[in-house]
Amino acid sequence: METNKFIDYRTVVLILMLVLFSTLIGLFIANHSWGLSLQMKLFIGGVFLLLIAIIASRMFSARILMLTDELTESGLTIRTKKYRQQIDSNTEELKLLNRELKRRIYELHNLFQISLDLTAILELDQLINSYLNTIIGQLRIKSVILYLHKERNTTQLTLMKTKGIEKEEVSNLTFETTDSIVKQVLKKRQPVIIAEELTSLKEIEKFRMLDSEVITPLIHSHRLEGLLILGTKINGAPYSQTDIEMLTLITNIVAVAIANARLYQRLRDISITDELTTLYNKRFFKIRLRDEVFRSQRTRRPLSLVILDVDYFKNYNDMVGHPAGDQVLKQIAQILKMSARDTDVVARYGGEEFCIILPEVDIKGSESFCERLRKNIEDYKFFKEEVQPNGIITISLGTATYPNDASMIKELVIRADKALYRAKNSGRNRYSVYSDEKM
Repeated sequence: METNKFIDYRTVVLILMLVLFSTLIGLFIANHSWGLSLQMKLFIGGVFLLLIAIIASRMFSARILMLTDELTESGLTIRTKKYRQQIDSNTEELKLLNRELKRRIYELHNLFQISLDLTAILELDQLINSYLNTIIGQLRIKSVILYLHKERNTTQLTLMKTKGIEKEEVSNLTFETTDSIVKQVLKKRQPVIIAEELTSLKEIEKFRMLDSEVITPLIHSHRLEGLLILGTKINGAPYSQTDIEMLTLITNIVAVAIANARLYQRLRDISITDELTTLYNKRFFKIRLRDEVFRSQRTRRPLSLVILDVDYFKNYNDMVGHPAGDQVLKQIAQILKMSARDTDVVARYGGEEFCIILPEVDIKGSESFCERLRKNIEDYKFFKEEVQPNGIITISLGTATYPNDASMIKELVIRADKALYRAKNSGRNRYSVYSDEKM
């Protein structure tokens, strides 16, 4: 603030003139006695001085009050302007913080919903597809590549799925748990920006042709479940710290979800498959037979059922031993799988008995299948099969067709079983069709 705001020169000049005027009057009175005594002269001079002082004081006080008002008003304006600037600055900062808070809340809500959706999926293929779509959508990236451990006792990571890039393009990109890249990523346990942290490794050349920027591990219970490789962002921007944090959270959620899906898959497989042969078990066979018969009713297409039995299997177990007999059952199960179509249902019915459901196969088609399967078993060289009465391991088969041979599910099974016993009673190593027996 300028100096003339605090000093009023006109007031000072006025005071000086009043003092000079009072001095002149005092000198005048002193020089002209007018017959007055010294005491009276001093009294009159004092009165003049007092009057002059009162007048000067009132004028000076009024001026001081006016200056004070001016200074107060000026200072208040300055302070008000300063405070307003501070308030405006703080308000803008609060707006920015509020927007950031809203964005964070939205991200957390979105992440919570993502976690609910992903953890609710128990089918591994569906989970993987949803996971990769979520990553692409949330981070706005061009491509992702996912590797997973398929077998617990292997070190190799298997290419499971890609998005935004063809599998053929990454066919040469393989990973082992012993690779330096995998070890470094597993040690860090979080996403790694390839260009910043893996530049010293020879394997980095694998990523240059794929336009990949980030690699992150999927870890559950201190075990590596897989690797996720992320391409560049659609807008060309680098990965931010927020991107890395979101990727870490989603990947941790998915690692648990993948472990759960695999556990669910194993439990489901145990519940519907035979432990020895890995074929479907009797319980699941009955469920599928019911479903296929209902479907046959809707589509008005035929359905054939084949039941087979290993000839003289008790003799083989007695002569060679039950472990060898179990091995024969496993080998027969593999032959059945290779002989059947993908749409056929192959199951172990119990002991040395097996069943095959042949959807949309009529009597002639069932006969053709039975003969082909019988020949495949006959030609296979089993361990010490020469101990059998015929010198080889063979099977007998019986088949019935819905709706020609049966109108109900239970009836279809019974009649296929009757055809089987007819084949066994006719000399074994052959098949029998129920309709032939009926005729």
